[in-house]
Amino acid sequence: MTPPEFQYLLNDGFDSITLYENKADSATFRELSRGKYEVKLAVSARKFKADGLGAETEMPLADWIDIGVLDAKGNPLYLVKQKIEKAKTEFTLTVEGMPAKAGIDPWNKLVDRTPDDNLLTVSKM
Repeated sequence: MTPPEFQYLLNDGFDSITLYENKADSATFRELSRGKYEVKLAVSARKFKADGLGAETEMPLADWIDIGVLDAKGNPLYLVKQKIEKAKTEFTLTVEGMPAKAGIDPWNKLVDRTPDDNLLTVSKM
């Protein structure tokens, strides 16, 4: 049985055409101590349902979406599903290892209109 907070996944994945506009807006880091870094990440997210004729309707967002910080080799330093409920959300994350990229839905699991803007190069604060 699917828990109530995840019921939307069944509808979005099997019963409707669901599209997202996810975007990493900014990503910065600072060193906390040897090997530990604080990453500040700002993301945008929007959700749409499309009918069979292509007409789209924006839907309320209350979805669990991966938030990730990757090292220079593309390995995750942080990869956690976060409940996204607003069009703009900011995160402050602590990671072990030098961050290189950060963003929302970094593996492009969701159908996104522009998947290439989900990750940003992390710059030093």
